[in-house]
Amino acid sequence: MKSELVAALYGTPGTITTGAIMVAAVMAAAAVLTGGDAVFGLMTAAMLAIGAFRQIAHRRFMRVDLPKASDAEIDRLERLAMFGAWSTAALVSSFGSYAVLKYTYQPVAVLAIAQTIGYLAGVSGRNSSRPLITRVQILIAAVPFLLALASTGDAAYVVIGLTVALTTVLTFSSAQVIHRMFVARLRTMRELETLAVNDTITSLYNRRGFMREIRAIATAGQPVTLISIDIDRFKGINDSFGHDVGDALLQSFGDMLSAELRRGDIAARTGGDEFMVATSRDAPEAATFARRLVMLLGSQRVLAGRHVTATASIGIAPAGCASSIDEALKCVDIALYRAKLEGRNRFAVYTEAIQDEHEDGRAIEAELREGIRRGEFSLEFQPIYNPRSGTATMAETLLRWNHPRRGVVSPEIFIPLAERTGLITVLGAWVLDQAIRTALTWPRSVGVSVNVSARQFDRGHDLVGLVAALLRLHGLEPHRLTIEITESSLIADAEHVTARLVALRALGVRIALDDFGTGYSSLSYLAHLPIDTIKIDQAFTQELGSSRKAEYLMNAITQLAHDLKLRLIVEGVETQEQLAIIQKHATHGIQGFVFARPMTAEKLLPMIGNRVATGRTKSARPGGGPRKGDRFSEVA
Repeated sequence: MKSELVAALYGTPGTITTGAIMVAAVMAAAAVLTGGDAVFGLMTAAMLAIGAFRQIAHRRFMRVDLPKASDAEIDRLERLAMFGAWSTAALVSSFGSYAVLKYTYQPVAVLAIAQTIGYLAGVSGRNSSRPLITRVQILIAAVPFLLALASTGDAAYVVIGLTVALTTVLTFSSAQVIHRMFVARLRTMRELETLAVNDTITSLYNRRGFMREIRAIATAGQPVTLISIDIDRFKGINDSFGHDVGDALLQSFGDMLSAELRRGDIAARTGGDEFMVATSRDAPEAATFARRLVMLLGSQRVLAGRHVTATASIGIAPAGCASSIDEALKCVDIALYRAKLEGRNRFAVYTEAIQDEHEDGRAIEAELREGIRRGEFSLEFQPIYNPRSGTATMAETLLRWNHPRRGVVSPEIFIPLAERTGLITVLGAWVLDQAIRTALTWPRSVGVSVNVSARQFDRGHDLVGLVAALLRLHGLEPHRLTIEITESSLIADAEHVTARLVALRALGVRIALDDFGTGYSSLSYLAHLPIDTIKIDQAFTQELGSSRKAEYLMNAITQLAHDLKLRLIVEGVETQEQLAIIQKHATHGIQGFVFARPMTAEKLLPMIGNRVATGRTKSARPGGGPRKGDRFSEVA
């Protein structure tokens, strides 16, 4: 605060210079009016010298970096300003007193009186940031002049003296009032400046403050590594627990981040759930730092009485990866995008290879939008056979993209991309519509299953309303439609997704839990999810025939499904040995290349009514279930 108050003493250098020249001119005029009084001449020279001294003091002030200046330097600047103000006051007072005493009844006395009273009237606003300077300045200027006026004994001068005394008292008292107003305004400005560059929740810099700091670092030619941190699925935390918990999480992370910074690091909350750090760390040190942040944020914490677990994705742009701060910010965004793409709760360091892949991804994203518009997508179906009857009871719907230039694009590429961009809701609606249409061409004993992405359960997308409308439009019996979900669909907002599943089931639609056996909490989901079917993942199926433990687990899962009255379907069956083992269990459906590969609706239709001779079926190539990525697995 003191540095800012002292800075105010030097806030009007032009006014000080102009004032010194004007006072010197009045003194010079007095010398002329008196026929060349040498005293007035000396006063004129002294006034010009004081003005020059104050200009030199101001130049010294301009060379000092106040925020970094020592207390001694600030005190020195204050003393210089003090000397300039008090010497000016003493000279003005001497001028007025000398003129009144020596030239009492001459015009020069009137000139001196006007000059002195004008100076006194203007003093209060000059140095209001330091009241001591102002008060001493007033006393130096007024007291000798008042004594001179009184000593003349002239009634008119006595009256003038009383007026000067009143002016002095008012100026003296108003100086403190003006000082209080000045300090209050200064505090308000400081608060506004703080709000302009600082985040109110975490007390870190905001984006504006962060950009100011890193641009200053770049201008100084210092290397800077940028680290971008994004709290994963923060919106779900806000929606599930409330904004008070969300704010508490942000504050907790801000405190944790501040505790991990080292000298010279700059941290900021640059967006809703986004943080940035600028550091001099090199790439290996930044990676170690990011790894620790991932670990610290991922630990469970109690916020506002709720147990909250959050994770973070982090991108790192090492110093020297770009020629400018703006380019470095793009690099760190690309690295953060890669960390999220790889599954969140991790960090990624920017490289040129990541840049190239990112640009290719952006190109595919544009092509995906165009592909939807041009109708480049199609469906394939893989039948699911009842092991007892040997006939197909259902077919799983698989989405394909036939790109005119790239050829067949893997679902591992375009499904995650569609989820990140939100285009999955458009594609998902089209898949549901086409799958229901196709199922109408099959016997009424055959149903169709459709994989649904986690994004299709977003609160802004009415999946239940869409399914109800399509069933009503096409006239398909609801029980012939099975909606397949994965555990990942439940991670962000399990309560909301469960409510949507209950509503779907109320329509008569069946619900299947896909990829059973690959997640960490499938058993807990079985206890409360409104599901009809569990599908054993092909990764588990591949172990059958080569692992006794897998067979024991298969026995346990079969018994569990029977006890819970759930239908059991096994995916990825590709060998006769696996088929033989599975046929020992009370499964309701078998899916895999041992029976049929995914095919178009036209090729599937003749096969639906045919029985399969399971004993004579030859094994097919590995990967008997739908290829990885066929499902709308959660990546967004």
